[in-house]
Parts: sequence; C-alpha cells; structure tokens
Amino acid sequence: MVRLDDVSVEAISQRVAELLRGSGISQALIDAAEVARRFGFSRDWVYENADRLGAVRLGDGPRARLRFDPAVVADYVNTPSDHENVTFKRDNRCAVRSTRSTDDLLPIKGESP
Repeated sequence: MVRLDDVSVEAISQRVAELLRGSGISQALIDAAEVARRFGFSRDWVYENADRLGAVRLGDGPRARLRFDPAVVADYVNTPSDHENVTFKRDNRCAVRSTRSTDDLLPIKGESP
C-alpha cells in the first residue's frame, strides 16, 4: 500500500489540473438531459448515441453516470461526415409549446381577455 503525504497529494492534483486544462477538455461537463435541452434532442437519443457524442463515464458499473463536453457534442452535430447511419431525433416538445396561442388561456382574475 502506498501512502502519500499532503505535499505529494497537492502536487499530483496540481499536475492533473494542468493536464486537463491543456487537453482541451471542458471543465464544465454536462449531463444527458442538458445535452438534450441545449441541442434539441430527446434524452433517449442522447443515451443511444452517447459513444458518438464523446460521453465520459463516471464509474464502471452498468449504470454509470454519463457526462458530456458540450464542445465535443457541438463538433459532432456540426460535422456531417460523422453521421452516416445516425438518425437525429429532435425533441419537438419545445416547438409545440412555443406555437400555442394565448387565446386558449384563461384570463387572469380582474383582467379583460
């Protein structure tokens, strides 16, 4: 068993931080729900295409959480050559919400329609 003193642990953590900054990996990784929201996909589609989107697994179990670098996802979405056999499933729920007419809403008490 290897034991490290506080100075060694701090030095290692500083070096890891330097390497991560230099690797181009965004420190603000996002989850599948956020990928779906930002890019207009269904959450299921994001999970089905996680490997293509550069998912980072947090853990090694069968249900390990996934995180995504938004820059990598954007590169994938904007590079058509990567999508030969991929069908994009856009989440249209937002479009439905934004096209509703306010005529269907009930007036607020005290206001005229």
